[in-house]
Formats: sequence, C-alpha cells, structure tokens
Amino acid sequence: MIALVLAMVVCVALGGLVVGFVAVEARRDGRQVLTPEGEELVASARRRGEGLRSHGEQTRRPTQPTVGGR
Repeated sequence: MIALVLAMVVCVALGGLVVGFVAVEARRDGRQVLTPEGEELVASARRRGEGLRSHGEQTRRPTQPTVGGR
C-alpha cells in the first residue's frame, strides 16, 4: 500500500514539473500561459490578497498590546 501511495506522489510531482517547465518556456517565448479570463482571475486574487493583508495589519495594531506586544 505504501508503494502505491509513493508511486502516486511521484506521478503527481512529475506532472507538476512538466507543467511548470512548459509554463516557463512559454513565458520565455512571449506566449501567454493563461487565457485572458485566467489572467483576470489571478489579478483579482492578488487585489483581494492585498486588501486582506492591509485589513490584517489594521486589526493587528489595536490588539497587539493586549495580546503580548510582539
């Protein structure tokens, strides 16, 4: 059973390496890796992440002395 799980992990890792290699080569050649919809989805996720980060910073400041002042 362990051999089966290890074989599956190896296959997934090799698949990830192949996808990564193809994406890097496409970027070097100037081709788009994602469709325009995919690019918009990534940009939206980045915007939301930055908004969450700034909200976390604002929340951390008032609670920091109460929690332990790290």
